[in-house]
Amino acid sequence: MKFSAEDSDSPTTDWSVSDDLAEEKLKGLKKSSKVLVGFWRRFFADFLDAIILGIPGYGVGYLFRYRISAMGIHAIWIGLTCSFLYYGLQHTRLCGGQTPGKRLLGIQVLRRDGEYLGFGKSFLRYLVVSFIFYNGMYGSLLRYIPDSTMMAVGTVYILVVIWAFFACFLMIPLHPLKRGLHDMAADSIVVYKDCFDTETLNRLEDSAKTKRALVILTAVSCLFAGAFVWGVQKITSGHPGDMAEMGEIQEYLATQYDGVQVRANTFNGKAQSLAVIVYVPLATFDQKPERERIRQEILNKVSTKFKDLDRFGKLRVAISSGFCLGIANYNVAD
Repeated sequence: MKFSAEDSDSPTTDWSVSDDLAEEKLKGLKKSSKVLVGFWRRFFADFLDAIILGIPGYGVGYLFRYRISAMGIHAIWIGLTCSFLYYGLQHTRLCGGQTPGKRLLGIQVLRRDGEYLGFGKSFLRYLVVSFIFYNGMYGSLLRYIPDSTMMAVGTVYILVVIWAFFACFLMIPLHPLKRGLHDMAADSIVVYKDCFDTETLNRLEDSAKTKRALVILTAVSCLFAGAFVWGVQKITSGHPGDMAEMGEIQEYLATQYDGVQVRANTFNGKAQSLAVIVYVPLATFDQKPERERIRQEILNKVSTKFKDLDRFGKLRVAISSGFCLGIANYNVAD
């Protein structure tokens, strides 16, 4: 007995429809994987932008090195301003949400709703990032707080900087939409060029996962900050008042010299020397007799003002110069 397809009571399958659905689903999956940009592609785009900014920055800086060096620590405002304009303007409609580095790697910055960032949000986005790369400049404001609270406030500041670093960069692979702190602050998202898809983003959005990532990063930041403070204490000579006295020396010299740093050099937990580093303009640095005069002047001032420094070992004074633009640096020391 023979049965034909027409005689069977079983429902027939329209294989052409099934194939179309499978193909459509496969296309959807491919599209989903090509919407959000991960950490490494963003990293290399930023790396390219740093080179694009740094090469002309170093060239111009070196060409005018004596004039820029005379500005001291204030020269960093030049680099900060250039960075704000570079990223702040190009992440808007003006350049299609793309810096040259992002353009080369085929990615762009958009708002969460797919529109271009406005100037305000774009500059806010870079402001958050600049807090990490220019934390020394922002941290210099701490010198205006009372000495009695310097240690506590300084520790909190270190914690905030470390947390901001993790939240801006290491948050990206953990966030469901591959966003960092700067993205969340500006309500931005980084996608492949012309691949924004609202449906995909809505499907991937997960507030619980975002909160979980923030908790993890905060805990890790606290551990790193604690390890940093412990490490700083270990590199001093071990005397309870070492960090406070080093801070006093730095504050005392900062009223007369630029870029003052005070460091205790230790070996096997025992202080070997106390290094005082001061910055001078290149025009002064090029004159060896003047360098030696400044070195001796600082040695005399510190030895006279602070009597109990024997526990640090030998007192050394180093003279440094150059320029720091943030986007490009040139350093020399003696």
